[in-house]
Amino acid sequence: MRLRDAWFAVATAFTPVQADRGPYFQSSRFENGDLGQWPTETYRSSALMGPILNYVESNPPCKDGQYTLIAPRGMAVRNPGPMIIDQDGHLVWTKYYGQTYNVNVYRYKGQDYLTFWVGNDGIVGHGDGTYYMLDSAYEEAYTVRGANGLPADLHEFQITGDETAVFTVYDVVPADLRSAGGPEKGWLWDGTFQEVDIETGQLLFQWRASEHFNLTDGYRGREGNGDSEDRPWDFFHINSVDKDSKGNFLVSSRYMSCLTYIDGRTGDIIWRLGGKHNDFHDLSAGAATNFTWQHHARFRDNGTAITLFDNASRGEGAPRLTSRGLYLDLDTHLMTVRLRHEYWNPHPISSQSQGSVQLLDTGNVLLGYGANAAWTEYTLAGDVLCHVHFGPASAFGAGNILSYRVFKHAWTGRPRTNPALALYRYEAAVSWNGATEVATWVLEGSDTPGPNEDESITFLAAVPKSGFETIIPIPAHTSQDYLRVLGLNATGQILGATAWMHWDPASEEVLLGPGDTDNNDGSSAIDVRAFLFFAVGFSSTVVLAVCAWFLRRRFGAREAGRERGAWKPVDDFNGDEHGLSEGEVEGVEFSLLGNERLSRSDSRGESDDD
Repeated sequence: MRLRDAWFAVATAFTPVQADRGPYFQSSRFENGDLGQWPTETYRSSALMGPILNYVESNPPCKDGQYTLIAPRGMAVRNPGPMIIDQDGHLVWTKYYGQTYNVNVYRYKGQDYLTFWVGNDGIVGHGDGTYYMLDSAYEEAYTVRGANGLPADLHEFQITGDETAVFTVYDVVPADLRSAGGPEKGWLWDGTFQEVDIETGQLLFQWRASEHFNLTDGYRGREGNGDSEDRPWDFFHINSVDKDSKGNFLVSSRYMSCLTYIDGRTGDIIWRLGGKHNDFHDLSAGAATNFTWQHHARFRDNGTAITLFDNASRGEGAPRLTSRGLYLDLDTHLMTVRLRHEYWNPHPISSQSQGSVQLLDTGNVLLGYGANAAWTEYTLAGDVLCHVHFGPASAFGAGNILSYRVFKHAWTGRPRTNPALALYRYEAAVSWNGATEVATWVLEGSDTPGPNEDESITFLAAVPKSGFETIIPIPAHTSQDYLRVLGLNATGQILGATAWMHWDPASEEVLLGPGDTDNNDGSSAIDVRAFLFFAVGFSSTVVLAVCAWFLRRRFGAREAGRERGAWKPVDDFNGDEHGLSEGEVEGVEFSLLGNERLSRSDSRGESDDD
């Protein structure tokens, strides 16, 4: 490390920095509901609300650099929408969409997409909506609806290995219900799934439960439903579909407590696992086939195994059994099934509905508890590594906050918005909704609101990004009237910049600049917190000011075209969008030692050999 780089690292490390609140750890106040039914935090620079988590258990293996995906909704959730959370429990990205389900990441045509369902979820346990596919800039690249006018349901969306979309549908159809004690001219919610072409929406395959199952195969009766078209009977309740490499489908029926393997050409039933017509011999004394009201069944290990979330609930009254994750081995030649692993939570959770099981790239297993605001990461063998609540345990099952599924994925977010900046006295609060590559925030000052390349831009501070919103102490010696913040990645490349903002340290109000305005529902979420940390920030910035003065005296000359140790724009960076001049964009170079100038290359600079 060169001397200048070392000085910058020291300055960055010892510049005091605040961030958002972050998670709690084993907080009884959180679990008792003292922090609210959906604990959240607000920010100065953004109108968004972020979740506050409580880590009931936590271990280092859970910090694998990936992001947790949830879709909070429920009676306590003001602005429902998809949400990305980092490995430290901080918000990364969210946007208000309305009732949202099933946030996931799929790869399609060589690109990663954030996928989720949005729509009307109040249709007796299912929905009518749209599936969204967002690119890395969080822009809507594709939307998927049901083919032939049928409603796209909330329960399932999968991009298959054939790069098609498979999703569930609930369709109202006439049916003879006499076998179930109903009328001859009755009505069903028919559990259906479709496979469509993502580019064109063309229907490729469709399957209906009513064409292959008897009405008496289920465990839940009509309960007064089915007599009229406006009150159809949901006899099957389809809640997951998985397409395998053979082109066949694994379908989960909640009300029949079974998984069914469907021929992808004819739609015929090949076999059933669980339920009244189980085709497998259970080698685990019933533990592999006694699942009920299950969700999220997926083939594993080239079709020789299955994972699923066993709700262990009949859906009536208070649940009495603890939900679990299952990893099952199948032998479809001998027609046997064996329990490979079970995932029991030592903090018993009974989820009457929803839930998910994901095998992570690390080898760990992630369970989302659906109707209860929690997720747990296990070792493959079933030991708990991390157990996290995003709502109080005292209200589990009450419907205040829940997430249909919980997933964990790698994700790179490169929003086309600008970072957002808010100034309050001697603090600069900066955030950038969805930007995952920012490693460092650099605070700069100027005497004019739009300085050109010939005017002075002064380096003021550099701090590591921390949480969704980072609070940068403004040095006490700052004399410039205008401030902005640059976002840099780990190699020093400029990713974006806030607008220049007029700074008035005497103002009693938070000064909010333009930035990412997504999710603004018209209510101000700016938290004008008391300036509690000013004393700490002031004393630290005095030390930094002395260091900066020394460095400017010693290393004030601008350097020429330096690649190593330089800060430069990333490829395709548009300086106009971020308020940077042409000179800054063409030759952006910033000494890692706190050189006061962000400048273009200059022949008067020093050589790389000094």
